Amino acid sequence: MDSTAAPAEATRRSTRIRAQIPIQIVSLAPGVAFSEHCHTLVVNTEGCGVRLTRALEPGTPLSLEELPCGKSVRARVANCVPLGTGSRYWLVGIALERQENVWCIQPTPANWGSEPQPSVVPEPPAEKSRQWPYSFFSKKGEAHPGRK
Repeated sequence: MDSTAAPAEATRRSTRIRAQIPIQIVSLAPGVAFSEHCHTLVVNTEGCGVRLTRALEPGTPLSLEELPCGKSVRARVANCVPLGTGSRYWLVGIALERQENVWCIQPTPANWGSEPQPSVVPEPPAEKSRQWPYSFFSKKGEAHPGRK
């Protein structure tokens, strides 16, 4: 693994799980009218990655609604990169305000914990802000519940 993965490795506190969970994303930013139903690509207790039809500016406040546990939570855009050359779709990383299992994943990985924690999203380095955000994989691996 190259040295560029170290910052992502140091900041990740919970295992990512590949999961297609239907949610609705609504912008809470004044002047940014945006609402879209989508599916998550990956989830953890810190947030998720989704594919959207529109780019959202990093830092944009959001509400994640229609979550599996029947609640809505506040979040913000952590990063946004185009998928492919046509920019028809965007990969958007979303950070939850509070670190918790809003996805109702059971059983949970050991490092998901049970107490909600405030999430901290590091600012991406300017020279790497357009790289694929999930190209740096955790040494912990990914969890695949129910898969042997």
